[in-house]
Amino acid sequence: MIILKWFASSMKFVKVLANALISGLFFSGLLSLLFADLNINQKVTLSFLGGLALHLAPFYGFLAALLCILGFFIIQFFSGRKVRVAFVSPPFLVLSISLLTLLFLLIFRLNYGYFLSFFDIRHRSLLQAQMLILFSLALLGLAAFFGFHRYKKRPLFFWAFFALLVPGLVFAFSQRWRYPLPQPGPKLPPLLGKKPEKKITIIGLEGLSFDFLIPLISEGKLPNFSWLMDNGSSGRLINFSPNEPVTLNASFDSGKFPAKHRQLSISRYRLGKMKEEMEVVPRFILFKQLVRIGFLKIASFRPASQAKDIWQIFEGNRISYVKKDWPYAMENPKPSQKAEKHLGNLFDNPALARDDYFLLAQNAFFRDYAYEELAADEKNRLQPQIFYLLLNGLDTVQTYFYKYSFPQQFGNIDQESLDRYGSVIKKYFAFYDELVGKYLTGLKEDELLVVFSPHGTEPLPLWKRFVERLLGNPNVSAYHEFAPDGVIFFYGKGIVRGQNVEAMRIVDVAPTLLYYLGLPVGRDMDGIVRSPLFVKEFIAENPIIYISSYEEMQILRPK
Repeated sequence: MIILKWFASSMKFVKVLANALISGLFFSGLLSLLFADLNINQKVTLSFLGGLALHLAPFYGFLAALLCILGFFIIQFFSGRKVRVAFVSPPFLVLSISLLTLLFLLIFRLNYGYFLSFFDIRHRSLLQAQMLILFSLALLGLAAFFGFHRYKKRPLFFWAFFALLVPGLVFAFSQRWRYPLPQPGPKLPPLLGKKPEKKITIIGLEGLSFDFLIPLISEGKLPNFSWLMDNGSSGRLINFSPNEPVTLNASFDSGKFPAKHRQLSISRYRLGKMKEEMEVVPRFILFKQLVRIGFLKIASFRPASQAKDIWQIFEGNRISYVKKDWPYAMENPKPSQKAEKHLGNLFDNPALARDDYFLLAQNAFFRDYAYEELAADEKNRLQPQIFYLLLNGLDTVQTYFYKYSFPQQFGNIDQESLDRYGSVIKKYFAFYDELVGKYLTGLKEDELLVVFSPHGTEPLPLWKRFVERLLGNPNVSAYHEFAPDGVIFFYGKGIVRGQNVEAMRIVDVAPTLLYYLGLPVGRDMDGIVRSPLFVKEFIAENPIIYISSYEEMQILRPK
């Protein structure tokens, strides 16, 4: 008797497991659709989707199956009676598919909001249709399940649901095949280039934010940033997520969102033995952690832009430039004696020189110092019209030292650590203030100075700190994952003094710089010319010139 009961219980569990695994495979198929939706540059085939679903199944399909098994026994426990189940049980499958679809839609919606900059109006329309049909199928499944139990357990409800499920899924997946592909526009007549006389110096300092700037300026510790605020125009710089350097830089350069320039990532992701590589993977499902078990391989990649940026426009107009905006792959250089002396004077704490944790800030400083010296030497040698330098040391420093500047947000930080690291970020801001002073001093009369940060920094929320600790990153205390505002300063002849620039976006910079130089602005740019930056006399003498697009237009180099 006991053996029979054990056998019956075992068979029931096997039946529950069989249905749960079917549901898990269904969930893996939905996740493969999310991957396809995010990779807007990817050619999607049925073999790609099927292979991806099968590779996701051992992890996400299995987790979904566990949820289904747990849910089944919870429902059975609270119903107070044993629930019968077959090897292929329509009630089980309908309920689990419906609930897993709702779970998928939650993940989908989070990723849709995070990667919204990847999608233009046409993409968004297709994705919204996709979400609507899947949500409708989930509601129909729940209605079928409750209708079955309410109306004498008629299987017609389930047959009706499955009859609608198949075409509904076909419709949802077909939206991905309708993605618009970049199409060459009509050939436009050539544009006669123009070589302007004005100059621009652009200094990018990743991680600047008014959360630090305003208090430090008020304390008189950043005189050069204070000068920029009083004698130029400044304000917050609105960006977007994903807040990655490659996407932000490309948008800064082109005046277009990722949906148009299509530089989405500097990585390529390959799952298991799949042949296809992906540029983008979903957030909020810990997907990148599969690299820890060797199932996910990540390779570096330098994407090509599908939009003509201001540097190509400058070349067409014979405008010389020096562009140093890719320090991310630069290894830690061997510091010069000058750099070591500067570091010692800046931080003025001998104990830090022997501090292993401070090496994070020290290496960032030496990298910034070496990269700026290299760029400045090239600027002095070539005397370009446009000079662009981007440094990212402050972003690294804030990632690991933010909690020592705002200990009240983190709690339980010992006083010795606060005394040692509490001024690290402030000192780094002082270093950047010195750099700004250096370029202010060398500014010519006909030269515009732009100082900006593509993003700010914000404290890691409690849940994120817990996740980072689990992943082995307990020292991370700040991030810019959800696009905190950066800052931007304009200073030079023709710029309004002491003005606060409101709601300037990162895509507005390129068209504004083109306007300042007297060059046409493409109407297909997402950004706009922020003409209120300039005094009335400058605007009167320099009307905005528009062209339809630079993409298919050849610029005839001026003599």
